[in-house]
Amino acid sequence: MEFIERLKLFIKSKGLGQTKFEGLVGFSRGYISKVKTSIGADKLSNIVEVFPDLNLDWLITGKGEMIDPSGQSDPIGQTIGMVEEGSVDYKNKYLEVLEENRSLRREIEKLRKIKHGSNIP
Repeated sequence: MEFIERLKLFIKSKGLGQTKFEGLVGFSRGYISKVKTSIGADKLSNIVEVFPDLNLDWLITGKGEMIDPSGQSDPIGQTIGMVEEGSVDYKNKYLEVLEENRSLRREIEKLRKIKHGSNIP
C-alpha cells in the first residue's frame, strides 16, 4: 500500500470525506487527489497537529499500526462527529477558530526563532 492509499484509509477511518479532511488540516480543496507519492513535512505537520493520534511511521512507511497508542486522544474528530448533527454556522465557526489557532501557533514559532536568533533573554 502506498502513502496516498494509507492517507485515504486514515481519512475514511475518521469518518471524514477528503474535502472535509483537507479543510481541517489546511490543504486546498482537491489537494489529496493531486498527490502522487508523498507530501512535504509542512503538510505532515498540519495533519499531526489536527490528528495527534495518527502514527506517522505507519503513514510514511506502512510499518506499525495506523493509530499511535501513545498519541493524544482525538478531541477534534470527536467534536466534528458531535457537530455533524448541529448547525452549519457552528461548524464554520469551529473551523475558523481552528485555523486561527493554527495561525497563532505559527506566529509563536516565528517569535521564538526571532528571540533565539537575537539572543534576547
